Formats: sequence, structure tokens, C-alpha cells
Amino acid sequence: MRNGTVMGDSVKVKIFGQEYNISGDKPEDEILKIAQYVDNKMRLISKLTGQTGSVPTLTALNIAEEYFDSLSQIESLRIANKQTERDNAHYVKMLEESKKSYIQAKELAEKLQKEQSEEHGKYADLEKRCTEYENSVFDLQMENIQLKSELEKLNK
Repeated sequence: MRNGTVMGDSVKVKIFGQEYNISGDKPEDEILKIAQYVDNKMRLISKLTGQTGSVPTLTALNIAEEYFDSLSQIESLRIANKQTERDNAHYVKMLEESKKSYIQAKELAEKLQKEQSEEHGKYADLEKRCTEYENSVFDLQMENIQLKSELEKLNK
């Protein structure tokens, strides 16, 4: 381990050249990760400022700034998440309404198709009856012509 060794229930870490025994509720690897982060921050600030005396304070301020920025981001994400949940609920409601409308439209289309089929059947029946009537009229006309012809023969 680069900056730490396990010492019983505590973890021995090295931060900015100084060793510390740290124990806590976090697993060893997390403690080491946190210590490494602080060490890296202190080294960076020391490198940037060229000072060593104010490094702990500047590091604390830097990490506090990151912490509050993170809190602000978390709050923004919570707000965005709540809005997303509201939007999601709205879209789920719209989807359900769309499904109902689709089912109603489908049922109406089936009903209209059935009615159209029935009307088509009625139309076909009327067309058939019309053809039968036309044939009957034609037959009657032919019979009428024949009867007229016979009547003329009889009248002569």
C-alpha cells in the first residue's frame, strides 16, 4: 500500500510526509483512498503555492469548497430528479390515456367495419332484388309484347 499500512483495527496512513493511525467505520480501502486524496491535494497546493505552513488550511478550504459544490450539485440533481419523476408520472398518465384512446378507436373501427359489412350485405341484397325486379319487368314486357302480338293476330 502506497501511503498506508494496516495496524490492528486502525489504518496507518502517510499524509504530506506525516504518519497517522486512523480508525473508523469505513473499510480500510476507503480510508486509504480518502487519505491518498488528502495527501494529493496537500501536495498539489504546496506545489502551486510554494509554501508549506498554510497548506493544511488551504487544503481544508479547497476540500470544503469541493464539498459544498458537491452539496449544491446534489441539491440540483435532487430537484432535477423530482422534476424527472413528475415528468415521468405525467408521461405514464399520457401513455395510459393514449392506450385507452387507442382501444376505443380500435373498438370503434371494428364496430364501423362490422356496420360497413352489414350495409354492404344489405346493398348486395338490394342489388340482387333490383336485378330480380329488372328481370321480372323484362319478362313482363316480353310477355306483354307476346300478348299484344297474339291479340293483333286474333283481331285480324
